Order: sequence, then structure tokens, then C-alpha cells
Amino acid sequence: MLEALARQSAKSSLEQEAKKLGLLELGRGLASALVVFHHSGDILAEKRFYGIDAFGGHLHNFNVGVDFFFVLSGFIIAWVHWGDIGKRDRLGRYAVRRFSRIYPPYWCILVPLIILYQIFPAAGAPSQHDLATAFFSIPLLPYVNPPVLGVAWTLVHEVFFYTLFGFIIAIGFPAIWMLAAWGLAILVCSFFGELGYPANFIFDPFNLEFLFGVGAAVFLQRYRVPLPSAFLGIGTGIFLLALLFGTHIQDVPIAGRAVFGLSSLAIVVGAVELELRHTIRLPPVLALLGAGSYAVYLVHPEALSALCSILARFGHRAIPLNAAIIITSLLAIGIGLTYHVFVESPVTKRTRRALTAGLERFGSIRKWA
Repeated sequence: MLEALARQSAKSSLEQEAKKLGLLELGRGLASALVVFHHSGDILAEKRFYGIDAFGGHLHNFNVGVDFFFVLSGFIIAWVHWGDIGKRDRLGRYAVRRFSRIYPPYWCILVPLIILYQIFPAAGAPSQHDLATAFFSIPLLPYVNPPVLGVAWTLVHEVFFYTLFGFIIAIGFPAIWMLAAWGLAILVCSFFGELGYPANFIFDPFNLEFLFGVGAAVFLQRYRVPLPSAFLGIGTGIFLLALLFGTHIQDVPIAGRAVFGLSSLAIVVGAVELELRHTIRLPPVLALLGAGSYAVYLVHPEALSALCSILARFGHRAIPLNAAIIITSLLAIGIGLTYHVFVESPVTKRTRRALTAGLERFGSIRKWA
């Protein structure tokens, strides 16, 4: 049945990859903005700044932009590469696209950060000076400590999922059941409390959200969704209500992932079905926010740290806390978008071209060997 589903897909993986889904890009951009506001609130709530929570504490849950990222990643990988499963000749192209998307822009931030922490021992947390942590941070491998660039913990999960899907492409459709087994194991392990490393990483409830996204892609390749606007509206409504008023919803990780992951799933399903029916064009500013969301995510922690330090030096008490949150967050987003235009986008494209050319040369060598 799974192989038949791949054949029934209306578009090839190349065609689907060429088509940008604007509403999903917008969702990605808004999710990155949520994370920026969350971290800005956390930093400015420290005693060295304002010492109180902004916006009545409502920013605490804004980190759930990550939940949307994970569901969207699972969807995009399956939506674009479902037709590649079982075709080992497609694995190189898959690896090139995933590598060039994640690593070069990340390393451009990580390497200077590692050097900075080695030069200034008083900066950052102790684990950020640890050479073993740096060693595992470079390839985004799971480790007992968070990566040197703290927000890259999500990228460790992304790379793990990409690698697993790569195995599925190589092995073929029988390996799809690995995903179902993984999801079941995550649910079972959630009843056993805190797990030790590396089980706490492999069976982290966040990983369920990749599977939600894969399920959405498989479903949408086969079925039409009635009332997509209702899916989009209900999903957005639940997500926002839980975001603003679900104060303790993330205290139980599996519950938080269920609420924010499943509402993100409804958003993705509704948005994609709408775009399959209608052409939706985003205003340039919103399109840029979506395209630059990864750059914003990578850059914003260091940008916020610098901006908040500047704010403190020039007398932050003169600026109301909520206004300071908005100003620093918008400036950090702007810095991230600048990084997207001048660093992330050109570096990604050049890396992809170079690796693709190398892959083609390697293929030619193998052909004539």
C-alpha cells in the first residue's frame, strides 16, 4: 500500500520541492518570531536587567514555536522525498540538500562562538567551554550537554530524524515501520519518567512531532481535506489559546507535545490543502520572514545578548519592560534576516552547487569504472 501511495503522488519530488508553500513559510517565520520573543523575555527578566516577567508571564510558552518547526520538518521531508524511498540513487541528492541546508549557516555562527568561549572563560555557561561539548556540537550529535549554541538542541533532533529518513530511502518501504515503532516506543517511555542518556534523547516526546508531520504528508498525498479553512482556524485557535493560557501545560512533556504538536498538525494540513486549491502570494516582507526563519533562529540568541547588554549600558530603566521586549526582539529578527540575505542564502547555495557537482562527478566515475 505504501509503495502504491508513492506512485499515486500527483507530483514528483522535484516538482514538490520547487513549489514553495507560502502559508507554511509564513508559519515558519511566525514560529521563529515566537521563539525570539520568548528568549528576549527570559533575558530581560533576569535580575541584572528588569527582574520581572514581561506581558504577565505570557511569553513563557512562546518557545512552542519549536513544536511547529518539528511538525513542519516532518511534513516537508515526507512531502518532498516520499517518492525517493527505495531509490538509492536519490540518497546522495537527499544528503546534499539536508547537509547544505543545516550545516554551513550553523557553522558560520558556531565556530566563532567556540573560539570566543575559549578566549573568554568567564563568558557563557561552563559546558560551553568544554571541548567535548564543542566536538559533539560541530556535527550536531546527541550529547549529555546542550550544544555550544544553545538553540541548536533542536537541530540535533532534526539531524537525527533526517538520518533515520535517509535509512528509509536506502532500505525502502519496509523500513517505514521503523517510524511507527519509534512513535510507539516514545509513547511507552513517556510513562517511565525521566530517562538517562541517550534514551532521553531518542525517546524524547519532541520526536513525535516529526511523525505527526510525516503522517500529514502521507495523508495529503492520498486524500483531499474538506473545509481546510476550518482545520487551519481550529488548529491556530487551539495553538494560541494553549500558548497564552496553558501556563503549566508543558510541565508534562507528552501533554505539551500532544497539544502543540497536534494543533500544529491541523495548521499544516489546513494550510497545505488551501494552497493546493488556491495560489496564495505573500507580501514580500512576510515572504522574507519565512525564508529567513532559520537564520533568525540561529542568530537571535547572540543578537539578543548583545542588544540587552547595550540596553543596560545606556540605562534600560528609562524604557518600559514590554517596550524593551518588542524593541530587542524586532532588532534581533532584523539582524537574523540580514544574516539570511548576506550569509545564509549565498553560503547554502554555493555549498549545494559544489556538493552537487561533486556528486555528479562521483557518479560519472562510478559509471565508467
